[in-house]
Amino acid sequence: MIIALALLALAAALLLVRVPQWVLLTLLGLSVILAGGSLYLGGLERAVGPLIAYGLALGLLVPAGAVTYRNSRVAPAKRRPVGVPAFAKRRRTLTKGGDPVLLPNGNDALSIPGYEILEKVGSGGMASVYKAKRVQDGQLVALKVPMEQYVADAKFIRRFHREAEVAQRLDHVNIVRTFEHGSLGPQHYMAMEYVDGRSLEGYVESGDLTTDLCVAVMRRVAIALQHIHSVGIIHRDIKPANIMILKGGISDAPDGGKTLHDEAVKLMDFGIAGGKVLSRLTMTGARVGTPVYMSPEQARGLKIDHRSDIYSLGLVFYEMLTGQTAFKGGYEAIVHQQIFQTPAPPRQINLRVPKVLDALVMRMIAKDPDERPSLSEIEGTLATIDLADGLLDDLGDRIVLTVNARQGVVRVLDLEGNLHVSLGDLGVGEPAFSTAPVSVAAGPDGHLYMASFEYRVGQERHHMIVKRTNDGRVAHTFGAYGMQPGELLYPAALAVARDGSVYVLDSETHTITHFDPQGEVIGRFGGRGAGHGTFNDPRQLVLGPEGGVYVLDYGNRQVQRLGCDGAYDTRWAFRLGRDQPGMRLLDGVCIDRHGALYISDATAGKIRSITPQGKLGATFAFEKLQGEASDELVDMGVDSEGRLYVARRGGHLIRRFDPRGALIDKVETYAPVVHMLVDARPN
Repeated sequence: MIIALALLALAAALLLVRVPQWVLLTLLGLSVILAGGSLYLGGLERAVGPLIAYGLALGLLVPAGAVTYRNSRVAPAKRRPVGVPAFAKRRRTLTKGGDPVLLPNGNDALSIPGYEILEKVGSGGMASVYKAKRVQDGQLVALKVPMEQYVADAKFIRRFHREAEVAQRLDHVNIVRTFEHGSLGPQHYMAMEYVDGRSLEGYVESGDLTTDLCVAVMRRVAIALQHIHSVGIIHRDIKPANIMILKGGISDAPDGGKTLHDEAVKLMDFGIAGGKVLSRLTMTGARVGTPVYMSPEQARGLKIDHRSDIYSLGLVFYEMLTGQTAFKGGYEAIVHQQIFQTPAPPRQINLRVPKVLDALVMRMIAKDPDERPSLSEIEGTLATIDLADGLLDDLGDRIVLTVNARQGVVRVLDLEGNLHVSLGDLGVGEPAFSTAPVSVAAGPDGHLYMASFEYRVGQERHHMIVKRTNDGRVAHTFGAYGMQPGELLYPAALAVARDGSVYVLDSETHTITHFDPQGEVIGRFGGRGAGHGTFNDPRQLVLGPEGGVYVLDYGNRQVQRLGCDGAYDTRWAFRLGRDQPGMRLLDGVCIDRHGALYISDATAGKIRSITPQGKLGATFAFEKLQGEASDELVDMGVDSEGRLYVARRGGHLIRRFDPRGALIDKVETYAPVVHMLVDARPN
């Protein structure tokens, strides 16, 4: 009997370690045989005690085995997740006006003492917001309640209540107030000021913001952030969705514009706000911060301070002015851009953005926090800003571009490449352009002359040379299509003399027509030929300070200098080499205000300068960049300091060289260049 009990105990032990079923049955059978043998040999009196013990052991063994041997295809019993309250399984309803109303997502009914729930007004990634009435005084409030799946997350709940504690420390007209927070069993809540309005995100998406409103909204947000930072808090999630504008907060102004009331702007959502020494944090199921508006230091996981909010605010301002975010793509792509890339200035996206705002935004989104302006400086700038663009006369030396784009066909830049003013878009009627000008020149009065090829059937007298004022208005036109004196077939280039007369190169007839300031013909010279005052495929025309006319005679591979009456003077050309016959291909020419000549040698990939005395000067390396067409012309110009600017037509870059030939930098044009002019104007 003792052996039988031992076998039974062994079977029980093996059951616990889940051995195969046949082993357990074998041991059970042996124990039964041994128990029967002891009964037969020893008699009933001796076997009563062991049989009782054996029965008790067998009773313990069989129920355990019955559970263990359940069919594996039978699903286990469902268990309620740890931390989820029992009432979470009930169907939840919301009372409104005494009648039960099922919530849109089937969430549990809220029952928060002191508040009457009215309706659900929104839902974010981790919390829902309900409109409620405070029983004490009838004031409308917004109740923020964590979603069910986050209630069991202790870290999330701590962060939720920390948000409320942070927000309760803030008392400002432009910040959503938080009244109280607490919990009722497993139900947590936060009671906030109810904002009846529309988010800034909605205004941006609908395009309802004027420049004046953008400035007004940004100023109020900057003031609100100043208050937040003054109590040692960093918001860390500045984005359009967290900026609200109250209903009725924007009204019509007497001048026909829009006026923003100071109290209409509300900054909200301090869910990831923290002190000035907080490093990057993570939340369950999400990354902290919206990557589109995340600062570079926040994206790197570094410690941040108040300047991180300034960067995010600058990106919001960028989106308000341009209608698009500065960075695009997936999470990781945007984080990479935030760290390593600088977006195109707002004025390159929307040419109507005033240059003072363009400069302010680019400072706010500087990668180096030390280069960003303070909030007080931002607020002061926005409070005293003059949104009117300055006149071209205020610019001094300037770069004038005609580009292949629908918006801003003619653009005036400063010498750093910053857009100063745009003179028109493609379209119909003044001041629009029906086509991009193929050439542009500056007159002594600063007004621009533009040559555009366009022949309209039935409008043979349509003029292709247009003089425009500094604000883009048409001041004068001449040069109709045709073969008669004063008419043109294809005006490929033009230049304006100091006396206001205009020279126009017609690449179809290979001639140059000289017009007086009123557009009347003074003379015509040139023609098809091998040189010495005649041309083969002439493409560029510039005027020297001494009054000479310089022509890029592309087909004859030379630059010719003529007198103002067309009389041939001299030429410049470069041989291929001592043992190679022929001349190098030339693809660009310009002359500075002192008479130094610059010629682009396409064969050698260099720009050669020639002094007024005829000696070879500095040489500039001009290699073709990837994406640039090698068969396009090169436009050049020299500013008052002797710096050379070079752009290949069809490209997106302007190279700047110092007078000794060293490359200074490259300026992005953000649109294909049709023609570039450097207007070095006297002081």
